[in-house]
Amino acid sequence: MLSRRRMAFSHVIYTSGFFFLTIAFALIAIIAVTLRFSERTQVLKVAVGPADSDNAKLIEAIARHLERDGGRIRFVILPVDDLAQSAKALEQGRADLAVIRSDIAIPRNGATVVILHNDIAVLAAPAGSTITKASALLKKRVGLFPATASNATLLDAILAAYGIDPGTVQHIMLSGDDLATIVSQKGVDAILTVGPLRGRSIEIAMAALASGNRAPVLIPVDAAEGMAARGPEYQKADIPAGFFRGSPPQPKEDVATISIAVRLEARQNLSEEVVTRLTKRLFAMRRSLQSEVPVAAAMEKPDTEKGSADAVHPGASAYYENNEKSFMDQYGDWLYISAMAFSGLGSVIAAMFGLTRARARKAALGLVDQLIEVKQVAHTTQELSRLGGLEAQIEDLSTKGLRFARDNNFDEAGLAALRLAIDEARRAISDRRNELQAKPSLVTDAS
Repeated sequence: MLSRRRMAFSHVIYTSGFFFLTIAFALIAIIAVTLRFSERTQVLKVAVGPADSDNAKLIEAIARHLERDGGRIRFVILPVDDLAQSAKALEQGRADLAVIRSDIAIPRNGATVVILHNDIAVLAAPAGSTITKASALLKKRVGLFPATASNATLLDAILAAYGIDPGTVQHIMLSGDDLATIVSQKGVDAILTVGPLRGRSIEIAMAALASGNRAPVLIPVDAAEGMAARGPEYQKADIPAGFFRGSPPQPKEDVATISIAVRLEARQNLSEEVVTRLTKRLFAMRRSLQSEVPVAAAMEKPDTEKGSADAVHPGASAYYENNEKSFMDQYGDWLYISAMAFSGLGSVIAAMFGLTRARARKAALGLVDQLIEVKQVAHTTQELSRLGGLEAQIEDLSTKGLRFARDNNFDEAGLAALRLAIDEARRAISDRRNELQAKPSLVTDAS
């Protein structure tokens, strides 16, 4: 009885598809675990330049940290001449990430991951200069430090805001080596230096412009608010009163100027999961990066509010807004759909297999009907020779029955019925043979 119950339960599982559903979820679970722990290392190509800039040094330091930490993200640096070329590399698909500046052509396919730092434009004249306003730069010589095309473009934008034709102002590219010499030789009337407020560029430029105890003359960019209102590439900023050391500290009061965001941008179609993981790693390593590249301390999140000028990558936004997707959030729907599809397919296969088995079982049970017929014929036959043929027929049906049993086309009840039918047919033949063999002797005794 117990064996029959087990057989019936197994039959229900098999034909209902529950068995296939169980197998499906088991396989999906194995696949999910395999995917989770066998993710390949993601190598991201990062465009940055120029090679000796703070930005390049920061990206190189990040690359070293990623390599050392043994995570699944690696940086390969694509060196370019300047940030304009960096943006172009991202737009052309030659890079996955790029360091860009908000006042340079923004790649159309880019989205912000993080603000690496905000650069301040400091416009200053040598100590003792009579130039105190930006409008006084007409026909003057303005040095640019660092000497980049993007800083020259920024100077042109500032001059244009004051109605000054940039072509009337001489642009002099300065390097750290000749900066102090050119200033001491009165080779420039003013300097525009761009960089983080606590960065080396501004510090070097201000030191070169100072003379003894006399501080440089800071030139306000009063047009900053108007420039910021005309587009998102600029933001109004202030140089705080007393920021620069001296006796007395300078400036005496806040000085208006322009701020430019230096951002790490990613391809818009770069995996959200990868960008989320990268963003998380960047902020986790920020403190340790500061010891190698001080500008890392200025790293901050972009504006994630709706309508913001910053197009933030969804992967980065998920980190900033604490909406990071778990493995099941990302792949759960696909795993569920796959399980259902596999289960459905399994059910169809089970149904087809069940139909085939039903047909085979019907054919197998047909043997029982033939054996019943043999039994009936045996009871009515009048010839001993005919009984031998019936025995041969039983042997043939018995062989077929064994083959059906081998192929599992009989359940236990069917197999018992077959055995009973064979026994009954053989008994009928045996009894009829005995009867026919006894008839002559009976006839003799009667006579």
